[in-house]
Amino acid sequence: MYRLIHSADWQMGARFAQFGARGGRLREARLVTLRRALALARDHAADAFLIAGDLFEDNQVDDSLVAAVVDCFRAHPELRVFLLPGNHDPYTGPDCVWQRRAFLAAPANVHVFREAGVVELGDGAFLLASPLHQKLSTTDPSLKLAELAAGLPADALKIGLTHGALAIEAKHQPNDFPIALDAASRAGLDYLAIGHWHNWLADMDGGRIVMPGTPEPDRFANDASGNVALVELDAHGRPPRVRALPVSTLAWRSLAFDFLSAEASRAGLAATMAELAPAAERTVLRVTLAGTASPAALVEVRSWVEAALAPFLVGQLVDRTRVALGPIELADLRSRHPILAQVLADIDRLEILAPGQLSAQAAPASADATLPENVPAPSSLTLAEVQALLAPSKIDLTRLDPEFFGQLRRLLLQTLQEVAS
Repeated sequence: MYRLIHSADWQMGARFAQFGARGGRLREARLVTLRRALALARDHAADAFLIAGDLFEDNQVDDSLVAAVVDCFRAHPELRVFLLPGNHDPYTGPDCVWQRRAFLAAPANVHVFREAGVVELGDGAFLLASPLHQKLSTTDPSLKLAELAAGLPADALKIGLTHGALAIEAKHQPNDFPIALDAASRAGLDYLAIGHWHNWLADMDGGRIVMPGTPEPDRFANDASGNVALVELDAHGRPPRVRALPVSTLAWRSLAFDFLSAEASRAGLAATMAELAPAAERTVLRVTLAGTASPAALVEVRSWVEAALAPFLVGQLVDRTRVALGPIELADLRSRHPILAQVLADIDRLEILAPGQLSAQAAPASADATLPENVPAPSSLTLAEVQALLAPSKIDLTRLDPEFFGQLRRLLLQTLQEVAS
């Protein structure tokens, strides 16, 4: 029996720019997770540790990070480590990460596939690899594996290693290294280890193709990530046994607060955050505010949520609310701050005109933020008409999403607080 650990998409050095300086905490966690995965391989007596592409975020990562990663492999001389350049870190020659000093002086247990090739693993087993040399291609990288397999004994145990998108209709781009859904059986492989997508995906081609996903989650939508694959192969022609082993260091959670049901939302959010509190130092938590509320209510809830997020490793507040001003508040605002009142009305008009907002739900937030006389009713506007109306201002329509308008209203709310104090 041959036993291996299959992983991919570590994205070492990922910047996590959306979290600012706190992104460093997430980068550090990925090294912790790599050490845990290597220890699991040792504990399960794995014969090999495969990384099917994108070990690094790109070819520009720091030398210190590259050295730290190689040191992780050096700490396990008993384990054969096979590394495949992916589309994030393709092998492009002297300037790529795989030619850094740390890899050129890597220990004997580390093998980088700079070119397509075959390695004999022992006991009649072979590893066939097809690395990437560019970021985009319409060519299926597994085709090279079929060529390599043709030169091996028919009854040999064959394990393939490459990187790309599974060619599932409507779920991949044509230039994203599309891999045929029968790539393993087409090449006569007993197992095909691939990487690229960040969620776990198995049971393809009779269970012979597996995409393990990223071992350390990197976005809130990746709810099937955080694993490596433990693979056991008995002999050529026998189906592999594959099991997901959890390895992630951090948990990513996304919660919501809706002003439409403010009291219930607050109680539910408080209860869930209390449940998460014991693991706060290992949790990336996002809270999204939605709905319409008065400036005072928005300020109060934002302050409460920001304080509740403070204990978490990374806390992110996403504000998609709308400022609601009643007739009396609007009249007072117009009287005391006419320019701010006009800005609020302009934001309402702009949101109604924005693509994707032309619906009955996109009513103005302020009580009488009506459109100018020369602007047709929102339901009658075509995209071409919207573009013609906004073209003189050189507004990029593709950026006018709910988050854009939320940011505008947050700035307005902050200004209202400043002028009122």
